[in-house]
Amino acid sequence: MTIGAALVARSQVDQVTAISQRSTAQGEAAAEAGLALYQNLITNNRAIAAYCSATNTAGDGCQGSTAWINANSWNRTTTGIGICNSDATPLGIQNAAARTNWTNIDANDLAKGQYRFIEYTLPNANRTTGRLTVEGRSANDAQRAGVTRLRAEISIRAGGSSPVPALWLRLNGGTNNSNLRNNRFNGNIRLNTTTPCTIPTWVTTSNLSNPATQSIVTEPQSGFPDTPTFPTTSTTGYYNLTVDTDTRIQSDNRIWTATTGAPSTSVTTNTTGTFPRTGDVPAADGRYHYRIDRLVRSDNSRINITDNREVVFYVRSEINLGGNVRINCAGTGATCTVPTSGSIGRLIIYGNVSNRYGTCRDGTVGTGTNPPPAPCNGATLGDRQNTNRIQISETARIRALILAPNATANITGSNSSATGFFTGAMWVNNWSAPVNNNKIMINTEGSYGDYLNNASAFDLPAISPVRSWTRLQVP
Repeated sequence: MTIGAALVARSQVDQVTAISQRSTAQGEAAAEAGLALYQNLITNNRAIAAYCSATNTAGDGCQGSTAWINANSWNRTTTGIGICNSDATPLGIQNAAARTNWTNIDANDLAKGQYRFIEYTLPNANRTTGRLTVEGRSANDAQRAGVTRLRAEISIRAGGSSPVPALWLRLNGGTNNSNLRNNRFNGNIRLNTTTPCTIPTWVTTSNLSNPATQSIVTEPQSGFPDTPTFPTTSTTGYYNLTVDTDTRIQSDNRIWTATTGAPSTSVTTNTTGTFPRTGDVPAADGRYHYRIDRLVRSDNSRINITDNREVVFYVRSEINLGGNVRINCAGTGATCTVPTSGSIGRLIIYGNVSNRYGTCRDGTVGTGTNPPPAPCNGATLGDRQNTNRIQISETARIRALILAPNATANITGSNSSATGFFTGAMWVNNWSAPVNNNKIMINTEGSYGDYLNNASAFDLPAISPVRSWTRLQVP
């Protein structure tokens, strides 16, 4: 009998052990499923990776009052939280943060167990790592014997590394004067609309050169980059090429010949100007900054940007480029060549907004019977204080980012053999295609970080996949 009782006792112990192991395994599987659900939540709206789950969550990278638990009241412009993704709406994120009670993995299959959210925290002030903690248990484990707590670490890189959209339209408070016709763009198209979850009818995936890898992105009106100011006092690296006594010819020659002395008073054609100019030094940001009256030319002239240098133009008025003008575009063919070593020169062109860069002068210069015209003689005050128009001929070639929030832009012509007139990005108010032309207007180049100092405000964080988790002791 003693031996029989011992065997029975051992059998009972083995049975309890087996049940416990099975419960633990089910709890671990449920915790893994819970982790996967929250990883998907973060992936579907990467903006939340930079914020903790609750306002009282411990972590040097937590941002106080901005947390998942109040996501529905976030400032969507500053946080970058989306509103159109049905899998990760602001209210959905807020509800997910509050899901701290046990929840069935699958209401139709209770055997899959339950999970509950514990926290998402950012332990480092630079917010490069997120820690996601979830618990799981078998559905009938009311005693918590098989509860498993798992923590996964998510690597986060600040936004700025994504490719820039080829075309970004501000659409001026919802007023749409855009017409893309069948123009195509080799890159994403980004739109600021009053109905940010609806793609307007005047743009379709046929406007993308590769719809399988490119997209049309819509968002609220307020999320559009601003243009920086130009210093009003002498500042290292900033050069004012707008001189009150310059005629239109002299003003243009300062740019197209890149002279550092007195510009010629005679008309020059087919010239080459190289920036930065000889003797110029960079600003604290490493770039060379130039304020100019206008950017207008229609011949075979060139503006070269030296390899491995970054140049910024601040344009007071219009941008109108025709003929065979080439700006920061080496070579002679339809595409811009790149250096065999080092990096290509980078050019950013800012358009004037509400007199931010001053007023391009009207009238004439000097005295006499026929005094020469000032740089913007004959233009309206609005056109002399804003870059309202950008027009580029299909025969011109430019490599740059143009950011002109007030401008309506187009590339003219219908040459069926031409393509890729512009390399970089065009971020303007409206696009007005003058004719049907299904060739590629813009080839995107560069990342948000290449052009914007506050790139993370317009590009979501990059997140690395979770490859492993750590099992924690359950309190």
